[in-house]
Amino acid sequence: MAVDDQAETLLLIQSFVESAGYAFIGARRGREAVTLTDRMVPRLILLDVQMPLIDGFETCRLLRTNPALKSVPIAFLTARKTAEDVTQGLSAGGNDFIVKPFDPDKLLERIDYWVNRRSR
Repeated sequence: MAVDDQAETLLLIQSFVESAGYAFIGARRGREAVTLTDRMVPRLILLDVQMPLIDGFETCRLLRTNPALKSVPIAFLTARKTAEDVTQGLSAGGNDFIVKPFDPDKLLERIDYWVNRRSR
């Protein structure tokens, strides 16, 4: 699952993950992601920080209140890159912090790592 208010970014991520053989679910708002995860449990959540209404940090905290998502990795995928941003993301319950603009191959490496970590 990817959560980003920019439709172009979601389409770009979708093309990368689907070309690697993964299923994709996109959400444009934090609340939409929370609602979707009430009905399904993704294997990974890629989460932008800068979104309207509720930002990615608050979205992460809301997602972490769902017991079914306790072991689902959340990776922030954002243009925010200060040490404070990283600390805030990890404190909110995130597992990883990937900075935009991202290298598609490196993004897929991080996705592979988190999605396949249980089988290691």
